[in-house]
Amino acid sequence: MGDENLEEQLSEHRKQIDFLDDKIIEKLNERARIVLEIREIKNQANLPILDSQREQEIMTKMTLKNNGPLGNQDLQEIYRHILHYMRNFE
Repeated sequence: MGDENLEEQLSEHRKQIDFLDDKIIEKLNERARIVLEIREIKNQANLPILDSQREQEIMTKMTLKNNGPLGNQDLQEIYRHILHYMRNFE
């Protein structure tokens, strides 16, 4: 009986992870679409793609909003990758 309950709990948690993974994919693609729009605006305004100040603002805001359990350094590392790929996507 105990093993079945554990299997049920594991299955439920995996369903939650799958749901969250779907949302992450959805939001990353939504962000990418906005990045493309920003790229177009920057091109029209003859502005550089890289805005280091804006990226620092994003990192600072993300750190301030972090309530764990991910540590700030871990979250910053994830965001560095996101910003890198989005910048190159631009």
